[in-house]
Amino acid sequence: MKVRAIFQLFLLSAVLLVAAGCNRRPSDPLQGAQTDEYGVITRMNPDEKTVYLVFTAHYSRNDEGAFENFDGIVPVLDVLKEKGVKGSFFPTGECFRVDRYKEPLKRIIREGHYLSAHSNKHLLLCSEEDRSVNLVTADSLKNDIAGMEAELTGLGLKKEEFSWMIPPYEYYNEFSAGILRELGYKLVNPTPGILTGEDWAPEGAPNFIDGDTIIDSIWDLDRKESLNGVILLVHAMRYPDRKDADRTYTRLGEIIDGLKARGYSFSSFKEIGGSSVQ
Repeated sequence: MKVRAIFQLFLLSAVLLVAAGCNRRPSDPLQGAQTDEYGVITRMNPDEKTVYLVFTAHYSRNDEGAFENFDGIVPVLDVLKEKGVKGSFFPTGECFRVDRYKEPLKRIIREGHYLSAHSNKHLLLCSEEDRSVNLVTADSLKNDIAGMEAELTGLGLKKEEFSWMIPPYEYYNEFSAGILRELGYKLVNPTPGILTGEDWAPEGAPNFIDGDTIIDSIWDLDRKESLNGVILLVHAMRYPDRKDADRTYTRLGEIIDGLKARGYSFSSFKEIGGSSVQ
């Protein structure tokens, strides 16, 4: 009788352990997150084999979007849907005001992706020659962000639903990063070492980088130090004077397939939601 009771107790313990394992929360995506000198996150949990695809865009009014636009949005959404992957989108407020992007922006929300913004007017926040030199005042930056927020709330989103942000040009300093945090934003930036954001220069320009070199930079970083927690930027913009093969967004399917083949999964900032930055 005593042996039977002990056996039943053992079985109950085993069941409880299995249940605990099934209900265990996934590891924190912010655990051990890497930051730059301004405290901006540049890589999520480096122990998780997870990649965060982020898409930025701006619409340049002075040339009616000839150079900067959001024309890659529909092809990007189509590929993400086909591959069963969720992404995070950060267009500027200007993109929201272009008629042909209004339905794709709604589609981002409808299909379960994360939508925030990349500022309103895509302001350069500090000097490219001397990063300590501010090009905006606190008031001008706050006014710009207010314009961005008006577009996001106009789509029915609440502030807590778009509290993650990639600063304009992925470029900032202590002053501007501080203002954005004061406004309630958690800042992230693409992981260094990957060239996917360098697809804007026209063919023949001194700083032109071809598509193969851009894609190879992803696999090079994987070989060197892994892509765990990487924030991988893709411009959802159709820059002129480049072949399709040299536009990163046209090779999104290839990137996703390559990451899956290497054992990586995908997440978005919607899954992180209101997580706080330590």
